[in-house]
Amino acid sequence: MTDPTVLVVTQDFDPTVDPVIQALGERGAQVVRVDLSYFPRRMSFTTSDFRGERRQLRHRDRVVDLDALSAVWYRRPTGFDFGPEMGEPERQFARKEAMQAIGGIMRATGCLWVNRPDVDAIGDLKPYQLQLAKRLGFRVPRTLLTNDPAEVRELLEAEDEPIVYKSQTGGVIHYPGAFPGGLLTTVVGDEIHEHLDRVGHTMCMFQEYVEKAYEVRLTVIGNTYFPVVINSQEMDTTKVDWRGEAGEHSVLPYGDYRPLPDDVVKKTQALLSELNAVYAAVDFIVTPEGEHIFLEVNPAGQFMWMKYDLDLPLHEHMADLLVRGGPFARGEVTQVGY
Repeated sequence: MTDPTVLVVTQDFDPTVDPVIQALGERGAQVVRVDLSYFPRRMSFTTSDFRGERRQLRHRDRVVDLDALSAVWYRRPTGFDFGPEMGEPERQFARKEAMQAIGGIMRATGCLWVNRPDVDAIGDLKPYQLQLAKRLGFRVPRTLLTNDPAEVRELLEAEDEPIVYKSQTGGVIHYPGAFPGGLLTTVVGDEIHEHLDRVGHTMCMFQEYVEKAYEVRLTVIGNTYFPVVINSQEMDTTKVDWRGEAGEHSVLPYGDYRPLPDDVVKKTQALLSELNAVYAAVDFIVTPEGEHIFLEVNPAGQFMWMKYDLDLPLHEHMADLLVRGGPFARGEVTQVGY
């Protein structure tokens, strides 16, 4: 039996994959790490059924049989790079052709995907997530999604409870020559009335503010659950959004391990089955009454910070999943504490 081969597709700088690649090597797996920006000048794809059938990826001196892969870990690749010599009309044509062909070649592989890009694209749609979660029995924050300033004005006039603004895409804005900045979830103040016209620039999401006892970041790797408690209410900077600065603290205000209730696990399994997600990061608010409120799913969420902060063996479980390969089926859940 040959050693399993795992294809890791991500950008050049991605520290999350390094411990996983090391764990894969310890399990005897062959690892091929590439970025989509290598295509077409440093990487090629070929599929042919002349003189036999083959699907191949070539990078440097390596030829990868795509039909022999154990798994593909599709992380956070950057886009194709056609070089400065190609004009914009030609670049648009080349990109469409590449997406059609490479997407089709890779989709035809029968190995495990964590996760397929089409799965990530659908799973990342926040309005769809919220509707799906409600249908499956989760309570979700009441939500207004609009680009109509009048809708927001009417909501603010009708509601006595706090309202928050929340970005759907993580809120990262990258200005030229500067570090990326983030838009954290924010309680809407009176100043919004002076700037309501800005709502008309794009779709904006407003939600009811839900009182919290604590929050949970759940990392799902196959059928293994890693629920991490974040005592976000202990610090002013993390009360509304736990991604806020930890101030004088070097790490987040983690709480003691609490396994998820069985009904939350069951609903989460149903949600991820609908999304076809093998991996996901799921966020919950837990109210003072102990109810888990669904916030969102991130199908490509980061997780390595919890390995370092809490010594959680996430990289080991990800490596086990990739070596085992597919097909993947949802089954009995194991929850891992810290």
